[in-house]
Amino acid sequence: MHRKMCITSTVLFLTLSAIVFGQTDSRSSSTKKTAVNKYYQQFGIVEIPDSMDEATTLDSSKLKLNDAILIGLVNSPQLKAKGMEINALQASALQAELYPNPEVGLDLENLFGSGNYGSLGQSENTFYVTQDFVLGGRLSAGREVELLKSDLAAWDLERERLALITEIRKTFTVISSLQHQNRLNNQLLNISLDFQNNLNRRFKAGKVSQAEIARASLISTSLEILIQNREMELSSEIQKLKALLGNPNLSFNRVENICNLEYNIPEIAELRKSILNSPSLAQYQTDLKRAESAVMFEESIAIPDLSVSLGYRRINETNDNVMVIGASIPIMIFDNNRGSIQEAKIRVDQTKYKYSGMLNSSEARLSLLINNIKGLGTMIEKLDTESLPQARSAFEIIDKGNLVGRFTVLDVLDSQRSLFLLESQYVNAVAEYNRNVIELEELTLTKFNFEKKARILEHE
Repeated sequence: MHRKMCITSTVLFLTLSAIVFGQTDSRSSSTKKTAVNKYYQQFGIVEIPDSMDEATTLDSSKLKLNDAILIGLVNSPQLKAKGMEINALQASALQAELYPNPEVGLDLENLFGSGNYGSLGQSENTFYVTQDFVLGGRLSAGREVELLKSDLAAWDLERERLALITEIRKTFTVISSLQHQNRLNNQLLNISLDFQNNLNRRFKAGKVSQAEIARASLISTSLEILIQNREMELSSEIQKLKALLGNPNLSFNRVENICNLEYNIPEIAELRKSILNSPSLAQYQTDLKRAESAVMFEESIAIPDLSVSLGYRRINETNDNVMVIGASIPIMIFDNNRGSIQEAKIRVDQTKYKYSGMLNSSEARLSLLINNIKGLGTMIEKLDTESLPQARSAFEIIDKGNLVGRFTVLDVLDSQRSLFLLESQYVNAVAEYNRNVIELEELTLTKFNFEKKARILEHE
């Protein structure tokens, strides 16, 4: 009978504890479709596979942008590490909501004393179970803080993904411009060599001097050196792209041209609304929620836990059995967690200032990018419609005029050099224009439509 009473009391206590502890919140794991997801879809990314076997089949002759982005997202070890950080924080949230375990104890009293207490016949034996009841909502508050940390890690992952996509796109523009500049330089080199051959024939006929031959040779040599330098730059950018894609052995001959002109960019007021969706700002907004939840968590710590004991006692002297019930709670006189509460409240204000600073920086960057795009667009238009046509026309006139003695060799070399500089300036301006647009698209999570391809890059 004594054993039955002991077992019954223990079962009742544990059942009561399970009922109380089972009343926890559940947080929905469903995700919202955000502006980030829509931005990914512009590059054909609906879901990121776990490995390249599931990703895509590549064209070894020409690397396309969407394929490159997908390869980079799949292979990036940094992104995988940040994904694991989310899982780790979610596991931490699971741990934060667990109740403390019950304690089982056994007390033996009045043993091995003197007189009547020299034997076990006068002893009192108590078996008890003690459970701490967490009050003040500390478990749910702690769980909320950890879950918001995982949300922060998720935004950090999205920010890193967007940065990788942007870097891949910008590298594509650099490679496209270098590839075109190499072709352009080779064309100019062929012109210089043809011109030099003509000079050699005229030198043999006694119509030009050796100094003019030397000047023409100097131009050709300079172009050859420039072509070598450009090829080295191109090789470096290709290696950089392979590193971004996480595959140094990836093979491709050229990249897709993504340089365009005349983007349809909305008004700055509309773009200011769009930057609120950026992961960097969303990260600070989530961090503000985490800081506010941390205040609630620290305030819940100020509420002491209730400790309840339930047990069974055997009194051997009278052969009686009794139940033992006890309860205790700390008196919060000295340590009421006020320092941690004050710190948590300061962190809330600190996060607000950080968010305000990030918002100001984003708006300043928005204005800078728009100004750069407008300025570069005006420069490209002037180069395309005025400077380049005039330079080509001047070179053709001077080149033909030199054959009949109207212009000197120096005039031909100067006009050729001017045409070369303007062509290079145009290519660089187009590449820089597109890099600014790419950064603006990342900042606003908006993919802008464009009117046309860049003229001299349309055969990439």
